Amino acid sequence: MKILVITSHLPHRRSISGHQIVYQRIRRLMDAGHQVGLCSLRGTAEGTGNDPLYDQLSDLRVLPAPARASLARRVRDYTLSRIPPPYWPYHSPAMYRAVGDMVHEADYDVVLAEFSQMGQYLYENPWLPAVRTIISAHECASISTRTPLFLPQRTWARSVAEHLIQRDLRRFEFDLYRSVDRVLTLTRADKFTLQMYAPELRVSVVPPGVDHDYFSLEGVGSSESSIVFTGQFSDPANRDGIEWFLEHSWPKLRQLHPQLIFYVLGPNLPPHTYALARRHPGVRLPGEMADIRPYLAKAKAFVCPVRMGSGLKMKILEAMSAGVPVVTTSIGAEGIPVQSGVNAMLADEPQMLAEAVDLLISDPLFAKRMAEQAHRMVRERFNWDLSMKSLESVLRDVVKTGSASR
Repeated sequence: MKILVITSHLPHRRSISGHQIVYQRIRRLMDAGHQVGLCSLRGTAEGTGNDPLYDQLSDLRVLPAPARASLARRVRDYTLSRIPPPYWPYHSPAMYRAVGDMVHEADYDVVLAEFSQMGQYLYENPWLPAVRTIISAHECASISTRTPLFLPQRTWARSVAEHLIQRDLRRFEFDLYRSVDRVLTLTRADKFTLQMYAPELRVSVVPPGVDHDYFSLEGVGSSESSIVFTGQFSDPANRDGIEWFLEHSWPKLRQLHPQLIFYVLGPNLPPHTYALARRHPGVRLPGEMADIRPYLAKAKAFVCPVRMGSGLKMKILEAMSAGVPVVTTSIGAEGIPVQSGVNAMLADEPQMLAEAVDLLISDPLFAKRMAEQAHRMVRERFNWDLSMKSLESVLRDVVKTGSASR
């Protein structure tokens, strides 16, 4: 089978979270004998180097990432463009043509857009020949960017603006999903949510795997007292979660553990979030790292304090695979078979988050047992062999029958 994959970042061996899913899918599809081409926007991570993956691709085209638009351009786009704001950072007119040219020249059987934002290149693309199309919706932007009811009330003007943006975003996004032959989700919960809004959508669940060998940190330890969070801060859920944790949980933790360090890893940290973090003692901001394992190796806990969003949080599975005990919210744990107090700690209030981290630091034996349970669960439930069987089955079905029922 000839498969063209479209990505927002050039995937590489040390990619994290959703981009690690993309990397593993491409590598394993080629190992299974499929011809895979890649059209990607260039990512910002250093250290991608000449990954061996690139030499195995049947074709590779990398385009410059879109430049950050000026305020005047953003106002114009919002007024005149059909592309909604969450899609702007990934909008490249040149990529429409590149995707179309690649399909025309190589006669691909199917095009797989990884992440909903990259699905825009399959929707009303005048350069794209007739071809089967799939969007892998790691999360649905119109659902993940909703402001939950329990968050602080917005001003009237901001509430109206958010309502209008959400309305236009949902209309665009679900038209996008309807236009392709299949939508992939990582969990059954996400499939249910999409079909709750649009029952006619053709959705298949392809759960991810975890590269357990890569994240294995057995025998690695550190005397440093630290906790860690990783994420893309272009995601509003990650920004909100970190700001909430810093304001309401971190001061209590530092009071209990004055030497505790909090590593916040990931790109695109906005200036106001950076300034907030710098005001709190013990917070370290290394930014985007080519390899997060040294930080996981010395962490007493991994925290994921997200209060909004959708989709499976791969960062939690990676931390569990690395043997790091996890503290997260109910939303952060969606799609993961978490048993609070057994294989992770669930906490939806700031005080509970601080108390859960304190317990793991204060009781290393309990933390070790919980991490072992989580490690075992991830190995059993998130296996790349099973994931790839599901993905290949969907690809064959789409190529053979197009929009046939899943």
